[in-house]
Amino acid sequence: MWNTEPTQEESLLLRFAALLLLLGMLFLPVHVVISAPILPPLNAKPSGQQIAGKFTWFELASIDINKHKAFYADVFGWNFKTISKSDDQYTLIINNGDNIAGLFNVEPSGTTKLGGLWIGLMSVDDPEKLVSVVKKAGGKVHTPPTSLAQRGKYALFIDPEGALFGVLKSTSGDPVDSEIEIGEFFWMDLFAKDLDKSGKFYQQLAAYELHETEVTKDIKRLILKSANKPRAGIVPLPEGANRAGWLPYIKVDNIDWTLKKVTEAGGHVMVPPNMDLYDGNLAIFTDPLGGVMGIVKWIKPSTVKK
Repeated sequence: MWNTEPTQEESLLLRFAALLLLLGMLFLPVHVVISAPILPPLNAKPSGQQIAGKFTWFELASIDINKHKAFYADVFGWNFKTISKSDDQYTLIINNGDNIAGLFNVEPSGTTKLGGLWIGLMSVDDPEKLVSVVKKAGGKVHTPPTSLAQRGKYALFIDPEGALFGVLKSTSGDPVDSEIEIGEFFWMDLFAKDLDKSGKFYQQLAAYELHETEVTKDIKRLILKSANKPRAGIVPLPEGANRAGWLPYIKVDNIDWTLKKVTEAGGHVMVPPNMDLYDGNLAIFTDPLGGVMGIVKWIKPSTVKK
Protein backbone atom coordinates (compact mmCIF):
# COMPACT_ATOMS: atom_id res chain seq x y z
CA MET A 1 0.00 0.00 0.00
CA TRP A 2 1.04 3.59 -0.54
CA ASN A 3 2.29 5.29 2.63
CA THR A 4 1.20 8.66 1.25
CA GLU A 5 -1.05 9.81 -1.56
CA PRO A 6 0.63 8.82 -4.84
CA THR A 7 1.95 11.55 -7.08
CA GLN A 8 0.49 11.98 -10.56
CA GLU A 9 3.42 10.04 -12.02
CA GLU A 10 2.98 7.22 -9.48
CA SER A 11 -0.76 7.09 -10.20
CA LEU A 12 -0.07 6.65 -13.91
CA LEU A 13 2.35 3.81 -13.23
CA LEU A 14 -0.12 2.20 -10.86
CA ARG A 15 -2.71 2.21 -13.63
CA PHE A 16 -0.17 0.55 -15.93
CA ALA A 17 0.42 -2.11 -13.30
CA ALA A 18 -3.30 -2.66 -12.78
CA LEU A 19 -3.69 -3.40 -16.47
CA LEU A 20 -1.05 -6.07 -16.33
CA LEU A 21 -2.39 -7.47 -13.10
CA LEU A 22 -6.06 -7.66 -14.02
CA LEU A 23 -6.31 -7.91 -17.80
CA GLY A 24 -4.95 -10.14 -20.50
CA MET A 25 -2.71 -12.28 -18.28
CA LEU A 26 -3.63 -15.48 -20.06
CA PHE A 27 -1.43 -18.53 -19.57
CA LEU A 28 -1.58 -20.67 -22.66
CA PRO A 29 -1.88 -24.43 -23.09
CA VAL A 30 1.55 -25.62 -24.22
CA HIS A 31 0.25 -27.14 -27.43
CA VAL A 32 -1.42 -24.11 -28.98
CA VAL A 33 1.62 -22.48 -30.56
CA ILE A 34 3.26 -25.79 -31.45
CA SER A 35 0.23 -26.75 -33.51
CA ALA A 36 0.69 -23.71 -35.75
CA PRO A 37 1.26 -24.46 -39.47
CA ILE A 38 4.41 -23.84 -41.45
CA LEU A 39 5.05 -20.15 -40.96
CA PRO A 40 6.68 -17.96 -43.60
CA PRO A 41 10.25 -16.85 -42.86
CA LEU A 42 10.73 -13.49 -41.18
CA ASN A 43 12.44 -12.22 -44.33
CA ALA A 44 11.47 -12.92 -47.94
CA LYS A 45 15.20 -12.89 -48.67
CA PRO A 46 17.71 -13.91 -45.98
CA SER A 47 19.02 -10.81 -44.24
CA GLY A 48 22.40 -12.36 -43.45
CA GLN A 49 22.43 -10.91 -39.96
CA GLN A 50 21.21 -11.61 -36.47
CA ILE A 51 20.45 -8.86 -33.96
CA ALA A 52 20.31 -10.59 -30.58
CA GLY A 53 17.89 -8.83 -28.26
CA LYS A 54 15.75 -7.28 -30.98
CA PHE A 55 12.05 -8.11 -30.74
CA THR A 56 11.41 -9.59 -34.17
CA TRP A 57 7.95 -11.14 -33.92
CA PHE A 58 4.75 -10.81 -31.91
CA GLU A 59 1.82 -13.10 -31.18
CA LEU A 60 -1.70 -12.43 -29.95
CA ALA A 61 -3.36 -15.31 -28.11
CA SER A 62 -7.12 -14.87 -28.39
CA ILE A 63 -10.32 -16.57 -27.26
CA ASP A 64 -12.20 -14.91 -30.15
CA ILE A 65 -10.11 -14.39 -33.27
CA ASN A 66 -12.88 -12.79 -35.31
CA LYS A 67 -13.55 -10.15 -32.66
CA HIS A 68 -9.85 -9.33 -32.42
CA LYS A 69 -9.52 -9.12 -36.20
CA ALA A 70 -12.44 -6.72 -36.49
CA PHE A 71 -11.13 -4.50 -33.69
CA TYR A 72 -7.54 -4.16 -34.89
CA ALA A 73 -8.62 -3.72 -38.51
CA ASP A 74 -10.71 -0.74 -37.42
CA VAL A 75 -8.02 0.75 -35.16
CA PHE A 76 -4.80 0.23 -37.13
CA GLY A 77 -6.05 -0.79 -40.58
CA TRP A 78 -4.38 -4.18 -40.27
CA ASN A 79 -5.19 -7.01 -42.67
CA PHE A 80 -5.25 -10.72 -41.83
CA LYS A 81 -4.51 -14.00 -43.57
CA THR A 82 -5.53 -17.28 -41.94
CA ILE A 83 -3.03 -20.01 -42.82
CA SER A 84 -4.24 -22.84 -40.57
CA LYS A 85 -7.38 -24.96 -40.64
CA SER A 86 -6.66 -26.50 -37.25
CA ASP A 87 -8.20 -25.40 -33.97
CA ASP A 88 -5.63 -22.67 -33.43
CA GLN A 89 -6.78 -20.89 -36.65
CA TYR A 90 -3.31 -19.36 -36.95
CA THR A 91 -3.55 -16.02 -38.75
CA LEU A 92 -0.92 -13.61 -40.00
CA ILE A 93 -1.33 -9.93 -39.09
CA ILE A 94 -0.34 -7.72 -42.01
CA ASN A 95 0.49 -4.01 -41.99
CA ASN A 96 0.92 -2.30 -45.37
CA GLY A 97 1.69 -5.64 -46.99
CA ASP A 98 4.22 -6.80 -44.39
CA ASN A 99 3.72 -9.65 -41.91
CA ILE A 100 4.24 -8.14 -38.46
CA ALA A 101 2.62 -10.63 -36.06
CA GLY A 102 0.51 -13.73 -35.61
CA LEU A 103 -2.92 -14.33 -34.11
CA PHE A 104 -4.09 -17.69 -32.81
CA ASN A 105 -7.00 -19.20 -30.92
CA VAL A 106 -6.89 -20.53 -27.36
CA GLU A 107 -9.66 -22.00 -25.28
CA PRO A 108 -11.08 -19.66 -22.62
CA SER A 109 -10.36 -20.44 -18.99
CA GLY A 110 -13.61 -21.31 -17.16
CA THR A 111 -16.45 -18.90 -17.84
CA THR A 112 -14.31 -15.84 -18.51
CA LYS A 113 -15.29 -13.62 -21.41
CA LEU A 114 -11.89 -11.94 -21.50
CA GLY A 115 -8.88 -13.46 -23.19
CA GLY A 116 -6.19 -11.62 -25.09
CA LEU A 117 -2.45 -11.58 -24.52
CA TRP A 118 0.30 -10.09 -26.65
CA ILE A 119 3.62 -11.98 -26.57
CA GLY A 120 6.87 -10.51 -27.89
CA LEU A 121 9.65 -12.76 -29.20
CA MET A 122 13.25 -11.56 -29.02
CA SER A 123 16.06 -12.74 -31.22
CA VAL A 124 18.56 -15.06 -29.51
CA ASP A 125 21.51 -17.17 -30.60
CA ASP A 126 20.22 -20.53 -29.38
CA PRO A 127 16.85 -21.14 -27.63
CA GLU A 128 18.03 -24.58 -26.47
CA LYS A 129 20.92 -23.17 -24.45
CA LEU A 130 18.62 -20.69 -22.71
CA VAL A 131 16.55 -23.41 -21.02
CA SER A 132 19.17 -24.00 -18.33
CA VAL A 133 19.91 -20.26 -18.05
CA VAL A 134 16.26 -19.41 -17.43
CA LYS A 135 15.78 -22.23 -14.90
CA LYS A 136 18.95 -21.39 -13.01
CA ALA A 137 17.86 -17.76 -12.72
CA GLY A 138 14.47 -18.73 -11.28
CA GLY A 139 12.38 -18.61 -14.43
CA LYS A 140 10.28 -21.34 -16.02
CA VAL A 141 9.92 -22.98 -19.41
CA HIS A 142 6.41 -22.45 -20.76
CA THR A 143 6.89 -23.94 -24.23
CA PRO A 144 10.11 -25.92 -24.86
CA PRO A 145 12.32 -25.01 -27.83
CA THR A 146 10.46 -26.06 -30.95
CA SER A 147 11.38 -25.90 -34.62
CA LEU A 148 8.95 -24.48 -37.16
CA ALA A 149 9.70 -25.14 -40.82
CA GLN A 150 10.88 -21.98 -42.63
CA ARG A 151 10.51 -19.80 -39.52
CA GLY A 152 13.17 -21.16 -37.15
CA LYS A 153 13.30 -22.32 -33.54
CA TYR A 154 11.32 -20.61 -30.80
CA ALA A 155 10.50 -21.08 -27.13
CA LEU A 156 8.30 -19.38 -24.55
CA PHE A 157 9.60 -18.65 -21.06
CA ILE A 158 8.31 -17.11 -17.86
CA ASP A 159 10.80 -14.81 -16.18
CA PRO A 160 11.48 -14.93 -12.40
CA GLU A 161 8.75 -12.35 -11.72
CA GLY A 162 6.14 -14.12 -13.85
CA ALA A 163 6.29 -12.23 -17.16
CA LEU A 164 5.68 -14.37 -20.25
CA PHE A 165 7.96 -13.78 -23.25
CA GLY A 166 9.31 -15.61 -26.26
CA VAL A 167 12.63 -16.12 -28.01
CA LEU A 168 13.32 -16.90 -31.66
CA LYS A 169 16.27 -17.99 -33.75
CA SER A 170 15.19 -17.14 -37.28
CA THR A 171 16.32 -19.32 -40.20
CA SER A 172 16.31 -16.28 -42.52
CA GLY A 173 18.13 -13.94 -40.16
CA ASP A 174 16.58 -10.95 -38.44
CA PRO A 175 14.92 -8.00 -40.16
CA VAL A 176 17.40 -5.19 -40.68
CA ASP A 177 17.07 -2.12 -38.51
CA SER A 178 15.12 0.49 -40.44
CA GLU A 179 12.58 3.20 -39.78
CA ILE A 180 9.47 1.77 -38.11
CA GLU A 181 6.33 2.43 -40.13
CA ILE A 182 2.98 3.63 -38.83
CA GLY A 183 1.02 0.59 -37.63
CA GLU A 184 4.12 -1.45 -36.73
CA PHE A 185 5.42 -2.52 -33.33
CA PHE A 186 7.58 0.26 -31.99
CA TRP A 187 8.61 -0.60 -28.43
CA MET A 188 8.31 -3.03 -25.51
CA ASP A 189 8.20 -2.17 -21.80
CA LEU A 190 8.56 -4.69 -19.00
CA PHE A 191 6.85 -3.79 -15.73
CA ALA A 192 8.85 -5.45 -12.94
CA LYS A 193 9.34 -5.25 -9.18
CA ASP A 194 13.13 -5.30 -9.26
CA LEU A 195 14.56 -3.45 -12.23
CA ASP A 196 18.17 -4.40 -11.59
CA LYS A 197 17.50 -8.13 -11.19
CA SER A 198 15.21 -8.14 -14.21
CA GLY A 199 17.82 -6.32 -16.26
CA LYS A 200 20.49 -8.83 -15.32
CA PHE A 201 18.14 -11.72 -16.12
CA TYR A 202 17.46 -10.52 -19.66
CA GLN A 203 21.10 -9.56 -20.09
CA GLN A 204 21.94 -13.26 -19.74
CA LEU A 205 19.63 -14.08 -22.64
CA ALA A 206 20.71 -11.56 -25.22
CA ALA A 207 23.82 -9.77 -23.90
CA TYR A 208 21.96 -6.50 -23.55
CA GLU A 209 23.71 -3.32 -22.48
CA LEU A 210 21.83 -1.76 -19.57
CA HIS A 211 21.38 2.01 -19.41
CA GLU A 212 19.59 3.85 -16.61
CA THR A 213 17.22 6.71 -17.38
CA GLU A 214 13.83 8.02 -16.12
CA VAL A 215 10.18 7.56 -17.02
CA THR A 216 9.31 10.76 -15.20
CA LYS A 217 11.06 12.69 -12.45
CA ASP A 218 12.26 10.36 -9.67
CA ILE A 219 11.00 7.20 -11.42
CA LYS A 220 13.84 5.02 -12.65
CA ARG A 221 13.83 3.18 -15.95
CA LEU A 222 16.28 0.73 -17.51
CA ILE A 223 16.87 0.65 -21.24
CA LEU A 224 17.95 -2.62 -22.87
CA LYS A 225 20.29 -1.97 -25.79
CA SER A 226 21.83 -4.28 -28.37
CA ALA A 227 23.78 -3.50 -31.52
CA ASN A 228 23.95 0.11 -30.30
CA LYS A 229 20.16 0.57 -30.39
CA PRO A 230 17.52 0.65 -27.65
CA ARG A 231 15.32 -2.47 -27.84
CA ALA A 232 13.07 -2.33 -24.76
CA GLY A 233 12.60 -0.75 -21.35
CA ILE A 234 12.07 -1.96 -17.80
CA VAL A 235 9.93 0.21 -15.53
CA PRO A 236 8.85 -0.26 -11.90
CA LEU A 237 5.80 -2.25 -10.94
CA PRO A 238 4.30 -0.25 -8.05
CA GLU A 239 3.66 -1.68 -4.62
CA GLY A 240 0.35 -3.52 -4.53
CA ALA A 241 0.75 -5.07 -7.99
CA ASN A 242 2.39 -8.46 -7.86
CA ARG A 243 2.75 -9.72 -11.41
CA ALA A 244 5.26 -8.52 -13.96
CA GLY A 245 4.36 -8.27 -17.62
CA TRP A 246 5.46 -7.02 -21.02
CA LEU A 247 3.56 -4.23 -22.79
CA PRO A 248 3.94 -3.64 -26.55
CA TYR A 249 3.47 -0.28 -28.27
CA ILE A 250 2.37 0.48 -31.82
CA LYS A 251 3.59 3.54 -33.71
CA VAL A 252 0.75 5.89 -34.74
CA ASP A 253 0.62 9.33 -36.32
CA ASN A 254 -2.18 10.75 -34.16
CA ILE A 255 -2.86 9.68 -30.56
CA ASP A 256 -6.31 11.27 -30.16
CA TRP A 257 -7.56 10.00 -33.50
CA THR A 258 -6.36 6.47 -32.74
CA LEU A 259 -8.03 6.50 -29.30
CA LYS A 260 -11.27 7.66 -30.91
CA LYS A 261 -11.15 4.59 -33.15
CA VAL A 262 -10.36 2.41 -30.12
CA THR A 263 -13.51 3.48 -28.28
CA GLU A 264 -15.67 3.31 -31.42
CA ALA A 265 -14.49 -0.26 -31.98
CA GLY A 266 -15.32 -1.35 -28.42
CA GLY A 267 -11.99 -0.88 -26.66
CA HIS A 268 -11.28 1.14 -23.53
CA VAL A 269 -8.75 3.90 -22.94
CA MET A 270 -6.94 3.04 -19.72
CA VAL A 271 -4.12 5.60 -19.72
CA PRO A 272 -5.00 8.71 -21.77
CA PRO A 273 -2.36 11.11 -23.09
CA ASN A 274 -0.64 13.07 -20.33
CA MET A 275 1.98 15.78 -20.65
CA ASP A 276 4.03 14.08 -17.92
CA LEU A 277 4.49 11.02 -20.14
CA TYR A 278 6.38 11.76 -23.34
CA ASP A 279 4.67 15.14 -23.79
CA GLY A 280 1.27 13.54 -24.33
CA ASN A 281 2.44 11.34 -27.20
CA LEU A 282 1.72 8.03 -25.46
CA ALA A 283 -1.44 6.22 -24.36
CA ILE A 284 -2.58 2.72 -23.38
CA PHE A 285 -5.84 0.93 -24.12
CA THR A 286 -7.41 -2.49 -23.81
CA ASP A 287 -9.14 -4.21 -26.68
CA PRO A 288 -12.66 -5.67 -26.22
CA LEU A 289 -11.22 -8.96 -24.96
CA GLY A 290 -8.78 -7.47 -22.45
CA GLY A 291 -5.60 -7.40 -24.51
CA VAL A 292 -3.40 -4.50 -23.41
CA MET A 293 -1.70 -2.33 -26.00
CA GLY A 294 0.22 0.92 -25.97
CA ILE A 295 0.44 3.50 -28.74
CA VAL A 296 3.10 6.13 -29.28
CA LYS A 297 3.61 9.02 -31.66
CA TRP A 298 7.35 9.10 -32.14
CA ILE A 299 8.99 12.47 -31.68
CA LYS A 300 12.72 12.59 -32.24
CA PRO A 301 14.56 13.20 -28.95
CA SER A 302 16.02 16.50 -30.15
CA THR A 303 12.50 17.89 -30.53
CA VAL A 304 11.05 16.62 -27.26
CA LYS A 305 10.53 19.33 -24.67
CA LYS A 306 12.93 18.89 -21.77
